[in-house]
Amino acid sequence: MTVKWIGNMNGRMYESDITQAISRISWGGSVSQAARTAEIAVIHAPEDENVEKLKLNIGAGDAIKLYEGGSLLFFGEVQSAKKTGETGTVEYTCYDLLNHLLRSTGVYNFSDTTAEGITKKVCADLEITTGNMAETNTTIKKLIIDGDSFYDIIMKAYTKAAEQTGKKYICRMQGTKLAVEEKGTRVKNFVLAEGCNITDIEYEETIENMVNVVKIYDEKGAQVGEVRKEEWVKKYGIYQQIYKEESGISARAAANNMLQGVEKKVMLDGINGDTSCIAGNGIEVYDKTTGLNGLFWIESDTHTWEHGTYTMNLELNFKNVMDSRE
Repeated sequence: MTVKWIGNMNGRMYESDITQAISRISWGGSVSQAARTAEIAVIHAPEDENVEKLKLNIGAGDAIKLYEGGSLLFFGEVQSAKKTGETGTVEYTCYDLLNHLLRSTGVYNFSDTTAEGITKKVCADLEITTGNMAETNTTIKKLIIDGDSFYDIIMKAYTKAAEQTGKKYICRMQGTKLAVEEKGTRVKNFVLAEGCNITDIEYEETIENMVNVVKIYDEKGAQVGEVRKEEWVKKYGIYQQIYKEESGISARAAANNMLQGVEKKVMLDGINGDTSCIAGNGIEVYDKTTGLNGLFWIESDTHTWEHGTYTMNLELNFKNVMDSRE
């Protein structure tokens, strides 16, 4: 792992390799959090010549880059710093540029455009460069935005597109560029297995987000349909939501997409991980103790490098679920 710091001196940008001054790196993200984070612990040792010569006056707004195997893993801005003791470490928390989309809001009135077109428009307004953009080839008749975050605007657009394409989408930063990709890419040439690279595993079931009945209403407020999972209703009782008809969208298909059954999640700790194991991707897991065998989807991930050891903690889902916005 290589860590580089981009600082600003008298209006001039410069880049420094500060890897030798780093004692710990934690890099991670989640489907719902959207922006990925990096926490780096920088050695604070004023009497150490090797550290002192780096002149580490890292400040809020400076940029941090993480490289693994020569490839850029993370580009983000320093948000906060915490110093512990006169000597010891200074811990910096950084967010990638998707944080700008989460913290900025806008007002728009879109009509007869695509999710990718909406994304390019709002990113241009926020001066965020766009990279690879999932092509939906579907038209959104109308999307009125009144003070939503730029991230929510994008995900509302892609949620509407998903109702027509049946695909799931996720936002990610590729360096300084925003990409929207199909969610669920399978991690290649890597498996998590008991007795090999799994150090701990925990399995959980929950109905906290269950939806087993969706009633469909027209624009006048009259009920015009309903979808339900009768077996779920009999077992768990009714957990109901509503869907209002929208022009150009199959109401029944959209209502079916809202149904949510028992969520099954896995918390897993592993060693000798793979940096492709990030939120939104799929990973094969084989564990005899819990009986978990097959493909799972990563809900959240934390990768840590410390004292020459690389570990990762993953939250896994049995289903490939999109961070939908209605």
